[in-house]
Amino acid sequence: MKRHVQKKKTISLIVLNYNGRHLLDEYFTSVFSQTRVPEEVIMFDNLCTDGSREFVRKKFPTVKIITEDRFNTGTALAINTAFSHAHGDFIILQSNDIVLDKKCIETLFDSIHSDESIGIVTSVSIRENNRKLNKYIVDHSGGFLDLYGFALANNQLIPIKNIPDFGEVFFAYGDSIIVRRKAFEDVHGFDTRLFMMHDDIDFSWRIRHLGYKIIYTKHSVIYHKGSVTIKSLYDRPKIRYWSERNSIRCYLKNTTLKHLIKTLPMYTALLFAEMGYFLYRAKFSLFFSDLKAILWNIYYLPETLYLKIHILRNSKKNNINTLFVQKSGKLMLFKNFSTSI
Repeated sequence: MKRHVQKKKTISLIVLNYNGRHLLDEYFTSVFSQTRVPEEVIMFDNLCTDGSREFVRKKFPTVKIITEDRFNTGTALAINTAFSHAHGDFIILQSNDIVLDKKCIETLFDSIHSDESIGIVTSVSIRENNRKLNKYIVDHSGGFLDLYGFALANNQLIPIKNIPDFGEVFFAYGDSIIVRRKAFEDVHGFDTRLFMMHDDIDFSWRIRHLGYKIIYTKHSVIYHKGSVTIKSLYDRPKIRYWSERNSIRCYLKNTTLKHLIKTLPMYTALLFAEMGYFLYRAKFSLFFSDLKAILWNIYYLPETLYLKIHILRNSKKNNINTLFVQKSGKLMLFKNFSTSI
């Protein structure tokens, strides 16, 4: 009788890079110092002019480098392109401005491999400057959405020793996650219309529609320098535009019809109140960012509704509606606008 030998499950790690040469030495050193090193490490290098590729080829020659020098792909298309070159059973997606704790990857893999119902596992993120001060305060461990699709970080500002070992979350931020290959393929990857920002929330939401759970594990830790690339490239109005534009599309595309009917009036009221406040405070660039975000969504509304029908038609039994935070995160933030803008 032939003995069945189970094939070892493999991991492909994908990291995106744009002129991040100053980040890559520390990042890749932490990757290749892991207790479980991925079988495949891929760097998607987009429009880099700082010698990133040459540095990685010389110091980390096993890294597979995918390049795109014709245009700025954004994060969504970059991830999808890199995924098409990946062969692992599980895919780790990370940003280049992090440093991994020793067991980060091993713990991610063990957590997702142990339960077929889990689609994504996310690391716990701690700010790098807090680690240097020996303060292990959580920046996020995934997040939840309020009824209007506004993101709220989970366990934020709590010492990591005080949070549970594991927990279910609505979505995973994109700085360090592991996802099942099948789940990635079933949702057709990231929505490339989103370019960057909220693409991770949209991706998580669609995976939840397939019935998968998303969890964090506090034993997988990253130390995050904090959105270094996007802050170096774009001003606040541009970031505001992408954030609001993509948040609207994500909300319209992924909510059930019943949820949309229930929440759309207040969602619209909050958005226009916010825009009115920007006008009142003479923050015209932010007002026009929101206006452009609305106009973009009107233009792409037929496509968004087409995708919505497809998502809901293929949606399986899930617990999405039980995970919404009932109070409005945007309204809480709106109360503090006078000190935040």
